[in-house]
Amino acid sequence: MSTAFLFWVALICIAAMAPILWPLLRPGADDATASERPSRLLALALVVLVPLAAMLQYREIGEPRALDPKALISVESEMAAAPDLATAVAGLERRLAGQPDDVEGLRLLARGYQQLQQFGDARDTLAKVRALRSDDLDVQVEYAEAIALASDTRRIDGEAESLLTDALSKDPNHQRALWLSGIAAVQRDDKAAALSHWQHLLPLLPPESTVYNAVADQIRGIGGEVAAAVTQADTSAAAIAPVIRIQVSIAAALQQRVAATDTVYVFARAAEGPKMPLAIQRFAASELPKEVMLDDSSSMMPTLKLSQTPRIVLGARISKSGNAIPQSGDLEVIGSPIEQSAITAPVTLEIADVVP
Repeated sequence: MSTAFLFWVALICIAAMAPILWPLLRPGADDATASERPSRLLALALVVLVPLAAMLQYREIGEPRALDPKALISVESEMAAAPDLATAVAGLERRLAGQPDDVEGLRLLARGYQQLQQFGDARDTLAKVRALRSDDLDVQVEYAEAIALASDTRRIDGEAESLLTDALSKDPNHQRALWLSGIAAVQRDDKAAALSHWQHLLPLLPPESTVYNAVADQIRGIGGEVAAAVTQADTSAAAIAPVIRIQVSIAAALQQRVAATDTVYVFARAAEGPKMPLAIQRFAASELPKEVMLDDSSSMMPTLKLSQTPRIVLGARISKSGNAIPQSGDLEVIGSPIEQSAITAPVTLEIADVVP
């Protein structure tokens, strides 16, 4: 905390206490009110102790960076970068317990759940939001994605796809609905439908943006054509492997510690920055060894795509609790950072470590 900041804290505290302090400090106050009022010593103690207590408390729970306009960031970004996201989400849960109609707070909570891979909680929270804003297409599309993420297959079908179709019938240019509908089409191996959605989406995006290039790459990846104007943009994303194949196995020394009902998570995350997975697949431990594929269709958030991150870390974890967050006793393997462009064959991951 700067000296100027401390000065202003003290000044504000003293100003706030002035109506209380003046009767105690004015001349003759002790003589006139000796039997009814505290002494001047109490007033002086208040002058010293209240600002000091405020500064000490601020030092413990405040955030000096919040005074710097350059450091102002959104609550959602703060949560995403928090070293203990679970604690941040728990705090938001407590706040929203008394504010059940706080739509934006609930949407933020749902995103926090998704980042913690608590997909069922995210779905249920967005269901509450949808009940409050049934005519909001953004909420409807978020809810459709949450339904898919909470399913065992992670496929966008059934109710999730119906919600997207309905959203596009009301707003044919809804970008997130177009993107997710393309993923749904790829998942059911309907490349023509995927191209229709993504080629419709592409002109709606800023031509030089990373998202624009990622969508163009996906169009090329399924054999589609991109207009000449698009190819003049930065296409560095095209060098990134569109699909990563991973062969997952368990070390012989740990096989006796694995139950058939345990859950296996296979994931990719950015080599630098927050450790939230960019793409993830899960399956029962009884299926080991198994080959899985990670691509943008297994990404957790439309704005955080595997294809947009050149340098990644691949890992696999066997969870006893079913929780994707590492727990003591879980089994895992975390690979070394690797450039996606260097991946030319299936990556082998052998789970051989125990989470302490």
